[in-house]
Amino acid sequence: MEWDDAALARELESLAPGSDDVADVFSERLTEISIAWRDGSPGDPRVCVETGTAARRRARGDERLAFVAGSGDAAARAALRALRGEPSDDAPPAEAPSTERGPAEAARWMRRLPALLARHAPRHRLRLRLLRTERRIASARRPVVESARRLVSIEGIVVSASRLGDEERPFSFHAPDGGEIADALKAALVEAAAPRDRPIPVVAGETDVVLANGSAAVLFHEILAHPLEADAERSPLTASASASAGPITVTDLDVRDDPRRLDLFGGYERDDEGIAPRAVKLLLSGRVGARISDRSSGGRTGSSGHGRRAAASEPPQPRSSNVVVAAGSATSEELVRRLGDGLWIDEIQSGSVEPASGAFRLAFHRARRVRRGRFTDEIGPGFLHGEMLAALRRIEPVLGREAHVCRTLGWCARDGLVLPVQGEAPDVLVRGLSVRPAR
Repeated sequence: MEWDDAALARELESLAPGSDDVADVFSERLTEISIAWRDGSPGDPRVCVETGTAARRRARGDERLAFVAGSGDAAARAALRALRGEPSDDAPPAEAPSTERGPAEAARWMRRLPALLARHAPRHRLRLRLLRTERRIASARRPVVESARRLVSIEGIVVSASRLGDEERPFSFHAPDGGEIADALKAALVEAAAPRDRPIPVVAGETDVVLANGSAAVLFHEILAHPLEADAERSPLTASASASAGPITVTDLDVRDDPRRLDLFGGYERDDEGIAPRAVKLLLSGRVGARISDRSSGGRTGSSGHGRRAAASEPPQPRSSNVVVAAGSATSEELVRRLGDGLWIDEIQSGSVEPASGAFRLAFHRARRVRRGRFTDEIGPGFLHGEMLAALRRIEPVLGREAHVCRTLGWCARDGLVLPVQGEAPDVLVRGLSVRPAR
């Protein structure tokens, strides 16, 4: 993805003469290796490589984007010509996604994963995806920025024993690629394959819930991060974001969105506009904080470094990355006692929110029922429902003493754009959520 940086800088400055104008070129090379595993036997590794380059200009409220396949200096020039509406005789040929077998990059995982699976989850149907993203960004009056990121995503089914026979359980694990994730993956496999009682059906109604083992990060991703993305539609949270508004939840609750957490799946050193990110305080002492912004929406305070693209062909948009919740001081035993009667949920599979109404939904595969401060039956699968402001008001002012990474949270789809995200949270007790069985 080498460019003639000096010539490119001159062209970009000519496209953005005003101090508030924006002109940039964004190039991306995405390599995805996919390996299917079934009961310890891997399929053939397959790799798909996609490259693309986009040129963008925003001036006087008008924004234009031009995209070409390929990367390098020729692709950058072709994208700029397309942006200006000029014919391009030397445009690079379109690069169709390429597919190859047996990539050397998969060798390390082909060696390490069989032993983990054989020991901790021998029966499974899983797909391992290794993703490497390389980006290069040039902006008017800014230095060229390069970044690279490697991610691991494992999803599928783990088969476990129960008292009434084998049980298939959904499994998902997302993390930055690195040697330090082996212990976290081992723990996730052990938990997924552990023998348990067969769950009984969920009874619809209203219940108190402890979101444990980092799963509260999914709740806050839906009801805080999405409504506070700068281009989000108005929500019940909007009116509570003024400087004069008081706390909307317990003052012990501090939540931020932090792309700088490179140990989490949604982290990065530079956003897709080349901006070094900063943590955004979504909730501070129970009050609504700042918005997640990109260069277009940053205003006088500037971008928070959350300009993200789902692909080179898409414009950057303000999007969440890693929702991080500060820990409290309560032990798990104390939270079980405070819960009294309700549900203890260790894992949330997915979540969604309707910003206009504030309604949200969280899906779980199984939960533990708590009666009189003691664990009893296992139940599931089901859904939790609520409204964002009501749920925030009903959070108990006692948070778990340890924050846990939510490895099941890895991908977020909004308006058809899919981006890596994650979160970390302590155990959180919420009163009065609605629960119903999954159909």
